[in-house]
Formats: sequence, C-alpha cells, structure tokens
Amino acid sequence: MKPRTLLLTALLTLPLLAAAQGTEPTPSTLPEIPPVTTPLPSTPPAAPAPALPTAPSVPAPAAVALPDVQANLFVPRTVTGKVGLTFTVRSSRNAPITFSVRRDNDQNCTTAPQVRVLEVGTRAVVYPVPGASPRVCAQDLETKTAPAKGNVTFTRELELAPGEYMVESWLTGFAGDLLVKVPAAPMRITVK
Repeated sequence: MKPRTLLLTALLTLPLLAAAQGTEPTPSTLPEIPPVTTPLPSTPPAAPAPALPTAPSVPAPAAVALPDVQANLFVPRTVTGKVGLTFTVRSSRNAPITFSVRRDNDQNCTTAPQVRVLEVGTRAVVYPVPGASPRVCAQDLETKTAPAKGNVTFTRELELAPGEYMVESWLTGFAGDLLVKVPAAPMRITVK
C-alpha cells in the first residue's frame, strides 16, 4: 500500500473511532471503590522450630607417625623420559603390618606413594599441577602387608619436563585402624 493511501485510510477511520469512544460510560457513571483502610488478614508468625540435638563436631583424626616404620624413596639420579619411583616401607615390628591406601584425587588417581615435585632453585611446585582440577577417582583401597621385620613396595611413574627437581614422597593410609603418614627423605633428580 502506498503511503498516501495509508494516510487517507487512517483519516477516514478516525471519526468512526471517536464515535465508538463516545458510547463508553463516562468516568462519573462508574461505581466508586472505597480505599481499603483495614489491614489485610495475615497468618500469625510461625513459632521457631525447636533446636534439634546435634552430634558434637569431631575433627577428622590427624595422621600419626609410626616409630617402628620407615620409608625410602628410590629415584634414578638422572633419567630420560618417564621417572620411575619406588617407595619402600620397612617395618621393624615383630608382627606383620597391613597398609591400606586409597586413590588420591590430586595425584592422578594413584594410590601410593603421594609425591610433590619442586623445581630446584625456584621451589615452584610442578607436580601436582597447581590450580588443576582434581580428578574424581574410584575410592577402592590398595592393600599390602609387610611381613614381620619386612618390607612392602609401592611404585609409580611421573612425566616431567627436562630440568632439575626435588621429589618429596610419603605414604598416607591406614595401618590397622590407625591413619598414618610415613614420609621418605626427598631425592634430587635430573630429567633430560
């Protein structure tokens, strides 16, 4: 439709619209609604719920050291490619001791040993990767028993960029019913 035709059609319909408005009741013929001055009914405030008895907050037990158990970490001094770690737990007890170790979400779902790798000279942590989201791992346990006055060994591999590193390692798990932490002396390695 052309603009002139559209304008003409609009002008011709204006009298019809005005006439239609004239048939509506005027505001004076509408009934007056008085303002509401009384408060609306409300529900009474609910009584506070009785406090439920709660169990006292018990902090998680801290890992303890076992005086008759020691650990050693073996890492080659110089390595090319993946770094193989051998963590040996030695018991001087006269009875066997069983270690149960869970998978660690921050350690790529490995069980033991847990490690932290620091760059020599800067002490920057390169493993576990800072800021990385932890994985969700199956929470099964790896169980190994050291015989009386014997050893048990855990192994794992790491991929590290070429450089000089200090590797700190430990075993965190259960020995019987006790949560234990068995650390090993840190080792220096060169990755080529």
